[in-house]
Amino acid sequence: MNDREKPCQRLKFLRRFKNMSQDDVSLASGIDRSHLSQIETGKASPTADILYRIAKALNVKPIELFKEGVSEPELTYNGEPYNKLTEIRILFR
Repeated sequence: MNDREKPCQRLKFLRRFKNMSQDDVSLASGIDRSHLSQIETGKASPTADILYRIAKALNVKPIELFKEGVSEPELTYNGEPYNKLTEIRILFR
């Protein structure tokens, strides 16, 4: 896996970890679902702006998209420590 593919695979992991569909992330970020799919599969290279919008839609810091592995995110988009229970509360507001 090259460095360009890492955020793509991490994005897919985080999206699934948060039980979000591509449509969910697309609606929350304003990015076309087909473009999001191309990013996840490595067929399109996202700009920094798009990565920030995706991170915000997933409620994670943008740096979380570049971490390796399948660990849970550490920080929310607002910089607070990530807590699965807090995430569930946000979803059901």
